[in-house]
Amino acid sequence: MRHSALVDTQVVYCGDNLDQLGRLPDSCVDLVYIDPPFNSSRTYEVFWEEKRERRSFEDRHESTKAYIDFMRPRCIELARVLKPTGTFYYHCDWHASHYVKVMMDQIIGESCFINEIIWKRQSSHNDAKQGSQHLGRVHDTILMYSKTKDYFFKHLYRPYDPEYVKDFYRFIEPSTGRRYQLGDLGAPGGASPSKGNPHYEFLGVTRYWRYSEANMKRLYKEGKIVQTKPGTVLA
Repeated sequence: MRHSALVDTQVVYCGDNLDQLGRLPDSCVDLVYIDPPFNSSRTYEVFWEEKRERRSFEDRHESTKAYIDFMRPRCIELARVLKPTGTFYYHCDWHASHYVKVMMDQIIGESCFINEIIWKRQSSHNDAKQGSQHLGRVHDTILMYSKTKDYFFKHLYRPYDPEYVKDFYRFIEPSTGRRYQLGDLGAPGGASPSKGNPHYEFLGVTRYWRYSEANMKRLYKEGKIVQTKPGTVLA
């Protein structure tokens, strides 16, 4: 069994990333996240240490091809050092995201593409008052890849906002005090053959249902299905 090489995680490697990556062994990194220049043809200024130091860089390339040619060898090296269980995130925007997607498909594999994550910028606007002739460019794109299907991924959750719970879970179960909401048991897609929804009679109503007949009977027995009279308004 081949084991991945270890990298000292207490070391910060400075310099051209293409040179530094060449010094790393294969399959030694669990996570790659890159936020490189976007080929935006802009000059950026960054302030460090409470504005005591100012650094700037130009995000300018002769063409989109020149930008991709600049990024390709770096992404090849990043893919090389990525573990089979690792994930690769490429942060970009509309300037070159479509070309980056094609490049990453070629390097890691089209079948290894997992997600196109849309990151909506909260303060963006469409520049209509400045005479723009396009809809708002209000998001960045993060392309997610892994070299195998055996990658590590874990969903993270946080509690609902109390006001959201109050508004959307208006009913309270007397025996437990737990909040709940009522929902339609009809099947999304109805009779669409592609959905394969079950069709049967339940409590005198024949339609396409969300659950199988056996599950519906079980839920009804557990008191989790409520049948209201026609015209009943639920507060």
